[in-house]
Amino acid sequence: MTEKHGPTVQSVERAIAILKAFSAEEPELGVGELSRRLNLPKSTVFRLLATLEAGGLIAQNPKTGQYRLGVDLIGLANNVIAYADVRRVARPYLRQLADALGETVSLSILDGRDAVNLEQFVPPRRLVMRVGWVGRRMPVHTVSVGKALIAFLPEEELSRLLDGSLEALTPHTITDPQVLRAELIQVRQRGYATAFEELEEGLHAVSAPLYNHEGEVVAAISVSGPAYRLTRERIEEIAPQVVQTAHQISKEMGYRDGP
Repeated sequence: MTEKHGPTVQSVERAIAILKAFSAEEPELGVGELSRRLNLPKSTVFRLLATLEAGGLIAQNPKTGQYRLGVDLIGLANNVIAYADVRRVARPYLRQLADALGETVSLSILDGRDAVNLEQFVPPRRLVMRVGWVGRRMPVHTVSVGKALIAFLPEEELSRLLDGSLEALTPHTITDPQVLRAELIQVRQRGYATAFEELEEGLHAVSAPLYNHEGEVVAAISVSGPAYRLTRERIEEIAPQVVQTAHQISKEMGYRDGP
């Protein structure tokens, strides 16, 4: 295994290499084989395997003494599959909503203190200067999808997320945690969230959460547009349609007690 320089942690890098060494063709590998393939000392490989085994990511076959991938990886993989399923299920609804409202419609998930854009649909008749928002990370307190995603978090998790300063991206960004909490109460009561020039000046948005079969919020959809067109009054008009679309997507993902 070649040495790398930069903002990486060598031990983590090596652990990742071990995990990636396993395959369908070679589901089990021994310390010696891993040492040879990765060009690492056997002692190092053994320590890494022991750590990965303690975390459930690697398991040892008691009969052969060789190692294989651990069952805890299934749960991690299911999280990725769940996001892929959300995208697959949501796409036709997002496209339909974008066409119906004539505004940009997006799908986002929560990752730490950010909302991450997974999908975006822009109506053909709209000329949008910035359409490459897929993959963009946005602080949760600055966007409607962020508020929709965190409004239903357990109190302990929400407190951790709001611990620390809330950066102001515009003069309209909410930076007081108590003010944000009050708005999150409204989100829970009415079933949708709004943002008025809090991420960028001149940008308004409305969002609604998506629920999985266990009733957990796993994503959120948003409709965004320029403030002169997507006015506060217009947002109040279209909010029920956004909530209804979110409900339809949630039902297709197995949710049964819609908002």
